Amino acid sequence: MKQEHKIILELLASYLEENPSQRFGQALFNLSINEFQKTADPRNPNYNIRDIHGDNDLDILERIQNRLDLIESQKNN
Repeated sequence: MKQEHKIILELLASYLEENPSQRFGQALFNLSINEFQKTADPRNPNYNIRDIHGDNDLDILERIQNRLDLIESQKNN
């Protein structure tokens, strides 16, 4: 297992410990691991799941960290 995998799993485990009422799939979306496809027109949302197969582990880690930072900043407001 690569170091990035360990970090992603640790962050996910920590998030689920802090949010035990969330289902696993919810956590994947809430941490931006899985995402919906982006659309050009926000009035016409696309609810298809974006294929993350080609995403680099470091990109996923960055998305998780950005999301955790956002969640933390919202707690402080």
